[in-house]
Amino acid sequence: MIAHNVRPENGAGLFNDEVQMWVYEEDVEGSKLTDIINQTHQNPRYLPGVDLGSNVVANPDLLSTVKDADVLVFCAPHQFVRGICKQLVGRIKRNAVAISLIKGMRVRPEGPQMISEMISRYLNIDCSVLMGANVASGIAAKE
Repeated sequence: MIAHNVRPENGAGLFNDEVQMWVYEEDVEGSKLTDIINQTHQNPRYLPGVDLGSNVVANPDLLSTVKDADVLVFCAPHQFVRGICKQLVGRIKRNAVAISLIKGMRVRPEGPQMISEMISRYLNIDCSVLMGANVASGIAAKE
């Protein structure tokens, strides 16, 4: 959906049409997942059969992925977000904003914390939320 919407013909030239996507590197049938995504524009491990868009570039380096980003879209298992945010502190644009597609919450002794709140507090940026019963498959199906 993002890859489609940032194209010049759809985004009125407001965005860079290349979408940098951080991918935790892993091997899939003897090949690096980022290489598979960049060659086929599909993620056979987590979204098999879904076209990600030819303008999506999978990158295994988190910091280079977010280096010039104005919008950060978080879509990772909730238990990893805190560690991701810790790596990003002081490494993103000051005027960046975030969108969280993550279900779940962080359970703390002082009470539960929404993942979007954690992102906002760690990175000192606004974070909006898009979620539903199964947002990943719905978005992939353009629903």
